[in-house]
Amino acid sequence: MTTLTRTPRPPAATSPWFPLPQRRLATRAVVVVAALAGWQLAVQSGLLPSSSIPTATQSLSALASMTTTPEFWMTLGQTAVGWVAGLALCVVLAVPVGLLIGTSGFLTRSTRLMFDFLRTIPAVALTPVLLLILGSTMEMKVLLVVFGACWPLLTSTVDGVHNVDPVAADTVRSLRLSRFDRMTQLVLPSALPFVVTGLRTSAAIALMLTTAAEYLGSAPGLGKSLGIAQQAGGVDVMFAWLMVAGLLGVALNVVFLHLERRVIPWSPANRETVK
Repeated sequence: MTTLTRTPRPPAATSPWFPLPQRRLATRAVVVVAALAGWQLAVQSGLLPSSSIPTATQSLSALASMTTTPEFWMTLGQTAVGWVAGLALCVVLAVPVGLLIGTSGFLTRSTRLMFDFLRTIPAVALTPVLLLILGSTMEMKVLLVVFGACWPLLTSTVDGVHNVDPVAADTVRSLRLSRFDRMTQLVLPSALPFVVTGLRTSAAIALMLTTAAEYLGSAPGLGKSLGIAQQAGGVDVMFAWLMVAGLLGVALNVVFLHLERRVIPWSPANRETVK
């Protein structure tokens, strides 16, 4: 009988001067610089109207000036409080409800239509209603975030429960563990990669809805400051706030990806990243 052996693949060649993480970082930095340069040239050459779009240097200069004022950091704090409060409520509501629905076939079938209907409603469409009830308050902002951002986390939690390995479920069932032990020792570890991925998606949506609530509802925060700059005709300040919103989104994604690698290192995606 012939024995087949697999020849191990040699590791990819790496440069001792430029390790892979540094090369990736350098590539991303080059792309950002190229985008800023293209923006600058497009405005200066007249390809983009300078009356409504500032140059990259003007926006960066406005951003640098803003960061030296206490009002800038107070504005970021107001946005951060609304985002954190809304996302925390999403976790408190969506994860337990998702676990409950996922463990019951009856609840999964009976709630599917209602959830599909509710999650297709644009959250920003509720802004006028919430403004009439709560006014331009933090509560209005938080409720808008909860309504719009909880659905990815809820559906991911339900999918995670449904993704439990049937063999492992049969094994745990044969051990006659309590419902609490089955939940903590089997269901939660199996569903956690889905929950964390859903949380990352919900966090990004929560940040967008927080800014939208501030812009449309004049609630204190980044969105309101952006609207004030627009009304005052300060396009450089307006684009500076847009850059701040983008930087917050990038930082948010980096933080949650790092959290995902730390919390669920056994996830297939994280194992590929480690390799």
